[in-house]
Amino acid sequence: MLDGLRGIAILLVMLTHTDLLPNGYVGVDLFFALSGFLITTLLYEEWDGSRRIDLRRFYGRRARRLLPALGLLIVLALAVDLACYRMSGWPFPWKALASVLFVNNWLAATGHAHDLGSLNPTWSLAQEEQFYLVWPLALALLLRRGAGPRVVALALLAGIAGLLALAPAGSGVGYSAYYSPAARAAELLFGCLGAVVWRHRLVRIPSGLLRPLPPSLVALLGARRAWRHAAAVALTYCFLILLADDQLATERVYLSACLVAVPLIISLIGTQDGPLARLVAAAPLRALGRISYGLYLFHLLARNVVYHYLPAGSVYLNAALSIAVSVVLAAGSWWMIESRVLARGRRASAERRRRAAAGRLVPIRI
Repeated sequence: MLDGLRGIAILLVMLTHTDLLPNGYVGVDLFFALSGFLITTLLYEEWDGSRRIDLRRFYGRRARRLLPALGLLIVLALAVDLACYRMSGWPFPWKALASVLFVNNWLAATGHAHDLGSLNPTWSLAQEEQFYLVWPLALALLLRRGAGPRVVALALLAGIAGLLALAPAGSGVGYSAYYSPAARAAELLFGCLGAVVWRHRLVRIPSGLLRPLPPSLVALLGARRAWRHAAAVALTYCFLILLADDQLATERVYLSACLVAVPLIISLIGTQDGPLARLVAAAPLRALGRISYGLYLFHLLARNVVYHYLPAGSVYLNAALSIAVSVVLAAGSWWMIESRVLARGRRASAERRRRAAAGRLVPIRI
């Protein structure tokens, strides 16, 4: 089901970059919410299983997941720059260097988004990489010091409040609120908060409030599945309203989208057999979600090439070609490069665990 949400998120972004949907960039907010939620859930699962978080293994997994497709993007962009047309923005070596150093979110926030050209999507990759560097270490330190879920949730709330206080409101000369590293980091932490709340069931109606109520009302309030279905439908409606409202200021759209996305994720997880969750988990959306990282990286480059050679083409034709080329590139990257790198990493990790287990065996002397 979560792959289906990724598929929806990348579809929204591609439809916006091909001029078919005005507010589809809220797909980025859905990505951030999912990323914070999933990373925190996986870190907690590791902690609960072994009472430790292996940061070295975590960063190794992230590198294997993110770097191969990023390397391919830079190679493809260089080929376009050399063989097709000189791309806009900074000279290519500067754009490529900024991308591999994961600083493009700061460059975009300080007014250089257009200078990145077709490598602009790497701004959100940089945002996530910085999140990966800080949050797993912070959570590991909190858990080692015995912090319970409520303490972790309070720490996340404090972090979110502090980041939003630092984030600029509106855009002006020399900066862009849309790319604000502080506000975007707050979105990622909100996804983390959702994971902590969901995993540890922190939001409950106190039993003391239920005791004086009539049994019929208590039974109604206790129908959790029905309430989750209703919440999923209501939150989906709110998300659709954001997609259609092009009068809202940009920062209000994306922050609102994240506030809707996190409880929506929780609601859908709790109702996976419901009609809405089944729709999200449809095979085409899951297929898009599986290659969503490559789609996100490649689609702007593909779109720019199509529009360069077909400047007078219809919006719908150019959009169809852009999305088709993006899917081919992302699927090829996944099957030929990314999945193989991940599989080798899993085999290497399994072999290390096997050797470590064998090393702990003490031979019995007779």
